[in-house]
Amino acid sequence: MWHFNYQNPRKSKGINKQELEYIESGGGMVDGDAFIEKKEKVQFTKSDWKLIFHRKLIGVYLGQFAITSMLWFFLTWFPNYLTQEKGIAALTAGFMTTVPFLAAFFGVLLSGQLADKLTRNGKSLGFARKTPIICGLLLSSCIMGANYTNDPIWIMVLMALAFFGNGFASITWSLVSSLAPVRLIGLTGGVFNFVGGLGGITVPLIVGYLAQNYGFAPSLVYISSVAVLGALSYILLVGEVKRIEDR
Repeated sequence: MWHFNYQNPRKSKGINKQELEYIESGGGMVDGDAFIEKKEKVQFTKSDWKLIFHRKLIGVYLGQFAITSMLWFFLTWFPNYLTQEKGIAALTAGFMTTVPFLAAFFGVLLSGQLADKLTRNGKSLGFARKTPIICGLLLSSCIMGANYTNDPIWIMVLMALAFFGNGFASITWSLVSSLAPVRLIGLTGGVFNFVGGLGGITVPLIVGYLAQNYGFAPSLVYISSVAVLGALSYILLVGEVKRIEDR
């Protein structure tokens, strides 16, 4: 369906001049992949890889690593944490497992709404998109608070807040297309997904090792620390949201 129906905006038969101007004025790249139509093969150079690992993009990659790390904690170890570490009955744990996912669902929706609202109110693109990401990652670090309580209600609240924050920070993809050189958006997106995937690979292993040898408490400290690292990467590395110059 995609292959037969997708067209560049400027080549689409179902678009008029006003729509095209509206997309372009909002930052959309109406001719962004025109270079794909060239017949000759394009070789990536060392200079291209330097652009891919520009400081700003490294910050985005680290943020995605943090977001994916927490996601995979909830996908893999969360039920075991409730039953083995906190001694919660399996039936109760099953119910408690659903609450953080519902919270993350609403976090995802609210982050997009907030980013759009900030943009409409005249805030810069960087402020509008970085604010939910930074706030969400910092909020998700509260997962470590579960180490200090055995009350199932408080555990559920803290986990729900942490996963809500994770969902709230999930608009990181929007910055890939805003920061990467147009010619290298595909490769940048691949590296972005690769680094995020490392979070999905490492968390089950690290949490499993820590839980087996030291209990789950250090695991939550690890997840929380990674979340803070992700927030700091957006504050210290990404900086101003401005497309990286393609030299």
